[in-house]
Amino acid sequence: MIGNNRYSIWGIKDSGEDITTEILSILNNANSFIIVGGYNFTFKTAGYSFFSILKNKVRQGVPVLMIIPSNLTGYNNNQPAIINFCFTNRIGLILNGNNHSKWLMTENDLYYGSSNFTDTSWKHRIEVVTIHRHNHIYGSWKRRTLLDFRLFIQREISKINRRPTMAAIPGLIANTIAVWNRINPLVLRLNPSIEKVILTLRNYGEVETLLNKNVEEWFQLYDMKVFKRIYEYNANIFKKYNDLCEFAYLNIYNETTESIEIINEEIINEYNFLHSEFVKTIERATSELRDNKILFSEINFQTLEENLNILNKIEINISNSDNYE
Repeated sequence: MIGNNRYSIWGIKDSGEDITTEILSILNNANSFIIVGGYNFTFKTAGYSFFSILKNKVRQGVPVLMIIPSNLTGYNNNQPAIINFCFTNRIGLILNGNNHSKWLMTENDLYYGSSNFTDTSWKHRIEVVTIHRHNHIYGSWKRRTLLDFRLFIQREISKINRRPTMAAIPGLIANTIAVWNRINPLVLRLNPSIEKVILTLRNYGEVETLLNKNVEEWFQLYDMKVFKRIYEYNANIFKKYNDLCEFAYLNIYNETTESIEIINEEIINEYNFLHSEFVKTIERATSELRDNKILFSEINFQTLEENLNILNKIEINISNSDNYE
């Protein structure tokens, strides 16, 4: 990487080049606010230090905000643990399923690049990295660059800064069931022709987007008990879809496929079994959500209100810390 560490460093971080100290120092230097936009995190090794500093900064009165995707994918999905960590430690949270950006901003410093907030990315992977000590930088670059991030943050806060009411719950339930009903026909059974399997694989992005958006809509309500249940429903549905797509890609259709028909009965039966499990998961979730009156009998908005208070404080501190002139 090139640059002057007092002001800015940027470029290619090679394998073995370690930026852990630089990232953690950005957190340690913050006194007014910390905002983390990220996609992948870990609680292990250096990631443990990262989250420990965030927790300590909150205790010192520094508001912290994390903007992350709901991220229902993968067998080692730790997003539920991060969501729980944030609310347990009074860290503000915004879920955005489209977020794949990685950046970290305080009143003094700005990091952005390809690196995730993990020990592996900081130490071992080849990444594109930019770190600016913007409290030492003046002129149009500082004003325009920080304004770009600031406007994004304000847009995200405005989306969530609307308090739902109990009246919204029936609509959310109906919408969730409608989303699941919309997903169902996007995931198709296998007959000897593999065209339906191809469509099932191609619909992956749409299914993921629909489920993520549904999780975010429930997050707007954020009753802890209700949100955990909805998250679990959607995560289970997406896991069954992942299982189906993984089997299909390995055994039925991928970039090397030439035949348009499957004659192996074991493959057909296994695919259709996985499809049946997917359908049953949606049916079970729909039935439980529709009939679970106890779950919605005592909605508690306390967690939502605490989160909104943090978001408001972040917005005030951003405005007060620097006029970007």
